[in-house]
Amino acid sequence: MTEIAEKNDQENEVSNASLPEVLVTKQYHFLGSRIERIVFLVLLTLLSAGPIIFDKSIPSHADWHIHIEHAFNFKRCFWQGQLLPRWIDSQANGYGEPIFNYYAPLVYYLFLALEIIFRDPILSIKWAFVIPMFLCTIFGYLYLRKHGTALSSTIAMAFIVFSPAIHIYIYNTNWPTSTLGLAFLFLTLYGIDRFNNNLNFDLKSLLITSTGFACMALAHLATAFLFVLISVPYFFLNLYIHRSKKFLQFYVCSLLLGASMAGFYLFPACLEKKFVHTDEVLTQGPLWDFSKNFLFTYLDRHRDDGYAWAIFDHRYYEVSHALFSLAVLFCIFPLILNLDKIKLYFKEPFRVNIAITMFTVSFLMMTPVSLFVWLMIKPMQTVQFPWRFTAIALPFGCLIIVYAFDLVGSLVKEKINLTGYKIIFYCLAIIFSILVFVDVINMYKWKWVPEQNLLKAGINTLWGNEEYRPKLTNDPNWKQNNFRQDFTPTVLSSFFSADIFIKKWSSHERIFEVFSPEQHQVRLRTFYFPGWTAYVDGVKTAIEMDPKTGAMQLSLQPGKHLVRVVFENTSLRKASTYISLAALAIYLYLLINFLKGKKFSIPNFAKMREGSIPNPEEVKST
Repeated sequence: MTEIAEKNDQENEVSNASLPEVLVTKQYHFLGSRIERIVFLVLLTLLSAGPIIFDKSIPSHADWHIHIEHAFNFKRCFWQGQLLPRWIDSQANGYGEPIFNYYAPLVYYLFLALEIIFRDPILSIKWAFVIPMFLCTIFGYLYLRKHGTALSSTIAMAFIVFSPAIHIYIYNTNWPTSTLGLAFLFLTLYGIDRFNNNLNFDLKSLLITSTGFACMALAHLATAFLFVLISVPYFFLNLYIHRSKKFLQFYVCSLLLGASMAGFYLFPACLEKKFVHTDEVLTQGPLWDFSKNFLFTYLDRHRDDGYAWAIFDHRYYEVSHALFSLAVLFCIFPLILNLDKIKLYFKEPFRVNIAITMFTVSFLMMTPVSLFVWLMIKPMQTVQFPWRFTAIALPFGCLIIVYAFDLVGSLVKEKINLTGYKIIFYCLAIIFSILVFVDVINMYKWKWVPEQNLLKAGINTLWGNEEYRPKLTNDPNWKQNNFRQDFTPTVLSSFFSADIFIKKWSSHERIFEVFSPEQHQVRLRTFYFPGWTAYVDGVKTAIEMDPKTGAMQLSLQPGKHLVRVVFENTSLRKASTYISLAALAIYLYLLINFLKGKKFSIPNFAKMREGSIPNPEEVKST
């Protein structure tokens, strides 16, 4: 909020408070009341999520069956005893894959909680889409309101609701992980930007920032990774404002605390990638093709041509992104042309420079101009798509819109000729109308998955993602093993007449009895991924590996044996869990201390009922 706007608001409140109630007349302004703003944003979000809430199930596209299968498998593995599911036994035609050791679990926990409430898997899946959209609206408005007036923040939120980073992600990528990660990105930035330099230790900001970053990592690892990259320049830009060691301590401690709380998933996901083919598969994508954003593939590609179309329909995403970026560009012009006014009107004028700088960097990282950076920093290639920077560009782009509206609002109060600015805002209105039109056409264009197909996709799945296939045999021709046509028995003995009786076979535990008069070798139709441990008659036994498929093998002596093979935590996973528990204990301790120091005041309702008018001096003091 600008200084002049804030001062004028305070003066109006004091002058109105000193007059009799009958003499106070309020002039109506669009979105002038809090209730009106709330209703406006809720209605926009309902329009955005309406097709999913009220009509059909979810939009059909390339990966919908994979995500639905993951959700159902996550639920099954959880109720079988994996409180943090890491291993899915049905993948790769029964060999299993460690998908949830790498795939962010927060959305799946959300689906699990919703199914407990609704007792309906279809309804739970739909609301797993809708809730992240509402969280983006809530946290996005909270973040923007920290920097601008209520009116400008509400208008900018309208662009967020129909932005490509929310709307297109939901309808075109078939799963809300990116949208949920964006919601917590807003919360993380809000926590950072509300840091109070006057406090010795801003506990509230630390709690908000650490919560946002932890949930962001648990919601979408790619968004968290990109935030870590941009957090470096963002820190130095903010350091120009705070110029204090306290900000450095806060920044480092809050992000470390957040990363530690999410460490039970975050650290194994980052450090155990060497055991799967993730890097090999993801870096094979045509990076240059994916970096052709903003109408490139819309103009030079037919709908059915090229690998890029396998991701989602680029026509709507790129047009939507181009419109949003064009709106931001229109708002940059009045800010650049009034740099002297910015220093006069804004408390922290350098934040305008921060928003423009961060948006420009994020924008460029999605274009072929940034190809050298993507090739130079190899971990960025595993993020797979340059358009993931949309989530980073959105907060700063909307912040530019907020600053532009607040600047013009301050100029209006000085009665400056605003003919040129009116043209800009008319253009913004036209751009927003086209943006809504494109997104509405997109949401009603898709074929929707019938409900029975959602259930079939969740139950009948025998394939697996190649990037999560265990990298165990070091076979350069690993893709030639066609596990879809491998129908070997679940448990197979090298002695043909051995008796095998399976007592339990769950996602993370296999128990069976075996009898053989001779020494023999038992093969389990399960990849030997780190964490699998075998116990024969209660004694830990070494596991061998099939050199061709990577399946587990056990050498057994003659006689009857009880074999138990269980998926346990490795040393890294155990250490990560302990780190998360310790970080959570620290967080709860800080939270309790914060709540103890919080003073809750109860208004004097008796005076309010009597209709007494407060003294202007009391208003000033408050």
